[in-house]
Amino acid sequence: MLPRVLAKAADLLVAGLFAWIVPTVGGVLGIVYLLLADAMPNGQSPGKRLLGVKAVHVPTRQSCNARHSVIRNLPVAVAFGLALNPILALVAVPIALFELYMVATDPLGVRIGDVFADTQVIDAKVPLETTVPTHASTLIRRAPLAAPDVGDVEAQTRSP
Repeated sequence: MLPRVLAKAADLLVAGLFAWIVPTVGGVLGIVYLLLADAMPNGQSPGKRLLGVKAVHVPTRQSCNARHSVIRNLPVAVAFGLALNPILALVAVPIALFELYMVATDPLGVRIGDVFADTQVIDAKVPLETTVPTHASTLIRRAPLAAPDVGDVEAQTRSP
């Protein structure tokens, strides 16, 4: 959980720098960055790359694309956009706390954005392109099976 939270904090820092350096459009740039961060190569935003994790689409076992990234990061981007306004920041806090609660309590660390996008953050060292045998013949046991001992069965079926 810790690498994932630190990676998101790094991405929020980058978005915050956009908002701070370019006050007129920086907030919008920060929101766009947060929405598309996981669509970068290998499903890794700069924060995820720094901490060695990546976002993957679970059914296809592929790195996140732009669609998945937008869906999974929408709650965080909305919270960031609300946090730019001091009054609306009060609404952003419960959103951020709920996301953190989801990551902390789910066994796989899945947050609400991951549920909607069917994604998960995993260790970047995990290979995704592993092949699964498609032919049943490759799954057949190669060692010969021992012949069954029928003597015991015959002894049990005889009447005394």
